[in-house]
Amino acid sequence: MSRNTENAMKQAMEYLSAHQDEIQTDEDANRLLQEFVQQYNSGLIQPRPSQPETADDYLELAEDAKTKKAAMGYIKKALELEPDNLDALLMQAERNAKWPLDLVISLPPIIEKGDALMEREGCFQEDMGEFWGVLETRPYMRLRYSYLQALKNSGMMRKAVAEGERLMELCESDNLGVRYDLIYLYAHLEEEEKALALFHASEYNEKDSQMLLAISVLYFKLGELDTSLDYLKKLRKCNKDTKKFLRLVSRGDQEEIFAAGGSEFGYRPYTMEELVTAFQENVFLLTSVMNYFQWANKQIKN
Repeated sequence: MSRNTENAMKQAMEYLSAHQDEIQTDEDANRLLQEFVQQYNSGLIQPRPSQPETADDYLELAEDAKTKKAAMGYIKKALELEPDNLDALLMQAERNAKWPLDLVISLPPIIEKGDALMEREGCFQEDMGEFWGVLETRPYMRLRYSYLQALKNSGMMRKAVAEGERLMELCESDNLGVRYDLIYLYAHLEEEEKALALFHASEYNEKDSQMLLAISVLYFKLGELDTSLDYLKKLRKCNKDTKKFLRLVSRGDQEEIFAAGGSEFGYRPYTMEELVTAFQENVFLLTSVMNYFQWANKQIKN
């Protein structure tokens, strides 16, 4: 829950307390809450500003800051309170980075600091496999996931694979969706055995648009067109927009492809949005196999 949400809830409780004499039933309380929400949303009740108190408060302000200078100032305040705050150190590195390679260079020392913190707290012994489920270890997961993305975006695919595999060890439930990074990296490197192991590890593999696309591309790259087509047909079965997506990509207009994607809040599963998201996040692979899309577009008739 964000600090702003907490403040709004406190104001709502104060609003109810101020109208206590009007509350006889639950319906009365609900009516007053609706009144508060309407007035709050319309600006008749202004959000009450609060003074930052914790490192997380300052990081929230940094996220909302309009300028880099202001953001860095808040991050500095957070680090003054908690010098080992991994979220703050990551945010500082990301704000200073101009290229993915900058993060490839700047994040390993922070990861080493995180390793020491996790070791000191006993997290590798007590929480291995459940790192996202423990609030205290989530910053470490975010840090290493950012490093994975930086490696991938810098073209360091073998190192990216190693980082992804480590993340899967840390969090077996894979709340961050590292499997999608790995499956496309495996396809890029033509690692059939690892790709299939990851694919079959998911109980939803036959209904997972992103994984089915990756496996189909993998077998196309291996020259096994019949197998590639089998997975393509499975993709068509689970995602109604497959043909439309193939036709769009085969035209080669990336601007048009990206315009068909989801929003910053995510995508709708089993639609064009999910397939475009896979394309956007794995351009390194999918733009290198445009012949696949031209071939696949001809294979899927409708």
